[in-house]
Amino acid sequence: MVFHIAICSTDGVLRSRLQRMCMEYYSRRADACIVEQLPDAASLLQRDADGMRYNLYLIELGNVPAPAGMAAALILRNRGRRAPLAFFSHTTAHAYSAYRVDAMQYLLRPVRQEDLFALLDRATEPEYGPALPVHTAEGLRVLPYARIEFLECTHHIVHFHLTNGQAISSLSLRVPFTTVAAPLLADDRFLQPHRSFVVNLAAVRLLAAGEIQMASGARIPLPRSRETAVRQALLTWLEQGGGQAAPNP
Repeated sequence: MVFHIAICSTDGVLRSRLQRMCMEYYSRRADACIVEQLPDAASLLQRDADGMRYNLYLIELGNVPAPAGMAAALILRNRGRRAPLAFFSHTTAHAYSAYRVDAMQYLLRPVRQEDLFALLDRATEPEYGPALPVHTAEGLRVLPYARIEFLECTHHIVHFHLTNGQAISSLSLRVPFTTVAAPLLADDRFLQPHRSFVVNLAAVRLLAAGEIQMASGARIPLPRSRETAVRQALLTWLEQGGGQAAPNP
């Protein structure tokens, strides 16, 4: 899938920074993105009138009583544009109005990469996508499926390796690993190639003899007895439009 994003802001430096972060996010996924920078709300509305459609709108709200970005968002909604829409601003003054136009998120500047990545996780997934609750030493974490690259279970602890490079560790398990992984394995994009690992097929980059190589460079062991089944599962998922990863022939 190619995800089209509109970044609307009068601040060229901010537009470029957000574009770089978007490109970084999608470089770790099987799909891709096209980002269009628009210098003001009028340009956004003109692109819409010209027939351009986006999968996500990122709109800056100026620190004024009636920001043009908010008015543009209302016009887009009135035109029937239902794609996810998010605002960023120096102030929370327009947060209430933002949700009146069904905004998915309201971010404060400066926009942090982890906040934008979390927003992209939700926007990329249909209906904001499923998420898995994980009990950690810091408290309960909620991990969107789209952010999980693979799971590794060692010494009764599950390590959730995320697409942004983070690793989240669960508390010591009181149930089998398969019980923890069951919600993910019910989703077609996840597969258990080894008793201690579950992988996100969208993040697979190479299927080779004895291992699976992930987008992050991680190497997942693949028992010989599982190679044929895993290869077929990956091919089936790809044929169903799951992604652009290619198994090693």
